[in-house]
Amino acid sequence: MTETIEEKIERFKVYNRTLIAAAVSKKNRRYQGLPAKLLLCSIFDSLSIAAFPNEDKVGKRYKQTIADHTEWKDHDRVSLLQLNGVMKRIDNISSNFEILKNWVSVETSKKFPSTTRMLSTHTELNRDPFLSEVLAHWPMKADGTPEKLGKLWPEDLTHRGLFWKYRNKLAHEFRLPGRGAQSPFRWEHEPYYQEMSTITNVDPVNGLIFDNHWELIYPTGFFLNIFKESLDSIYLKYMNEKTSPFLLYDESNLWL
Repeated sequence: MTETIEEKIERFKVYNRTLIAAAVSKKNRRYQGLPAKLLLCSIFDSLSIAAFPNEDKVGKRYKQTIADHTEWKDHDRVSLLQLNGVMKRIDNISSNFEILKNWVSVETSKKFPSTTRMLSTHTELNRDPFLSEVLAHWPMKADGTPEKLGKLWPEDLTHRGLFWKYRNKLAHEFRLPGRGAQSPFRWEHEPYYQEMSTITNVDPVNGLIFDNHWELIYPTGFFLNIFKESLDSIYLKYMNEKTSPFLLYDESNLWL
């Protein structure tokens, strides 16, 4: 019996659900979920082809799939901590960025103050401004487009842009960006900022001397959530269009 279009689309969903389940198996969740995250990102690369088959640039396709096929409300926010860190690191930054630099410094100090606690504290991403708020302070060229900050465009500092950078760190270095640590004891399904302490000295009078700083965390449970959301959304897209997503993938014996 010939397989119907609906059955093909259903098979596409079941196939990817099976891959996702394998990716997040218990052994792959070790080492801060490093293997699981890498496998999930590979699956998401494949799903992005079905989401935007006419987009050849992988990064653009990846980020657009996040924007259009997931329920991540904070993907269009700019990470203040990452932007502030980048601006501090660039030597001889253009004077055109002075207004943005001052604004970011004030906002970061206000929304991410350092405490004197050694116990880790968390805060949600909704402290970050939306891209439109940042662009209001970003220097623009004569044609109305934003200037580059070093090698970065404003969108590179949005959370969808940072998620793409995260994927690249996994794929090309098999490492996690940053120095934060997700919980080893429970699933965490939302990204967050984590205040961490680094012991710098031990004083006989004052005891432990430590510095606090904030880290951005994208936990394994969050990867799982948005990739399942994207699969469900792409599944509905093809059900509505009555076309098979399998037609987009080359299944010939040629590698090149």
